[in-house]
Amino acid sequence: MRDDGAQGAWVLTNYHVVSALAIHPEKYRIELRGTNERKVRAQLMAVDVIHDLAVLRTEATPAEATPAPWNVFALRDTAIVQGSKVFAMGNPLELGFVISEGIYNGPVESRIYEQMLFSGSLNSGMSGGPAIDEAGRVVGVNVATRRDGEQLSFLVPVRYARELLERAWTGKPRKEWRTEIGRQLLIHQDFVSSKLLADEKRASAQPTAVPAGAAAPERARAGFASQTLAGRPVPTLDGSLTRCWARGLEGEKLRYQRDTLDCDLRADLFVSDRLFTGSLSLQHTLLRNDTLALPQFLNLGQGGLGSGAFRFGRGELTPAECRDNYVSAAKHVYRVAVCVRAYRKFEGLYDYTVQATQVDNARERQSSNLRLQGFSFENAQRLARQFLERLQ
Repeated sequence: MRDDGAQGAWVLTNYHVVSALAIHPEKYRIELRGTNERKVRAQLMAVDVIHDLAVLRTEATPAEATPAPWNVFALRDTAIVQGSKVFAMGNPLELGFVISEGIYNGPVESRIYEQMLFSGSLNSGMSGGPAIDEAGRVVGVNVATRRDGEQLSFLVPVRYARELLERAWTGKPRKEWRTEIGRQLLIHQDFVSSKLLADEKRASAQPTAVPAGAAAPERARAGFASQTLAGRPVPTLDGSLTRCWARGLEGEKLRYQRDTLDCDLRADLFVSDRLFTGSLSLQHTLLRNDTLALPQFLNLGQGGLGSGAFRFGRGELTPAECRDNYVSAAKHVYRVAVCVRAYRKFEGLYDYTVQATQVDNARERQSSNLRLQGFSFENAQRLARQFLERLQ
């Protein structure tokens, strides 16, 4: 924060705290309350969706009024050493001002953009608060925590806050933010695509914009690969940014075998409470008939065109448009359905799904699905092509 006295103050917070205002400025306004309990209005001055940051500026204080007192912290200029004490501040659940002590344990290894691992407690209401060192200098901004673990919290490194503040200080006020948010989302999906299409990018020598804060290549790898599912090769994901898990279902009481493999790429960005973008997931289901009658087997897992592909983001995207055709792969024939939905508020972004179902064997059926959220149509097609070309 920087306090300019009667001219107002500059306030740093998380983008997700003010996302509703950024997307629907006609519905919301921002008010800040100082330690003297006086409320002042504020204006959104800059957003960084990729690092989940935003900058506000309070309205000018009338000459006859006493300026609201703000706690102003200096930003640390040098990198903090792993193992150092860090103190996160906030107002969790509006219970009062809280300082949470913890340890900085280095950069998070499985994130596409740099974050700090903070072994301390962050709770709802602490988002956007400062995390300071023992000298009172800001080293990071509170951003998130894991609910399925203990003392696993995350901070945005202070240098990205400094960069955004500098842009805000020199920028001009604006009333419309959707265009800027959409521009940043396009940069993000292009960067994610470049990770997955690295070989294709190198072959074509196409430059890709790399967002500030992108994790080092050795810590942020992702790409298509192959893996076997019950003896059959299937396209999958590989790298530190991805995770995969498999399940099998068989036994004496079952009359068929079912094996599944799921993979996802951890690269989604928060846009609003109803929308996350920039993620990719795939799923394979392999069914093998033992003693079921043919109609029973063919009915297993039967779904309509693009069934279940678009369960989220309703109201944020257009209705799905789907097309299907039969495709001969290296060893099998598939019915391939492609469904696309456009983002209503962010031009050039789409949800794109591919559903490939094997149709050439009455006793064995593989269903393979690829789901892309928040990608350009061009990148979605290229990723879908990579996926389909790896089907056997």
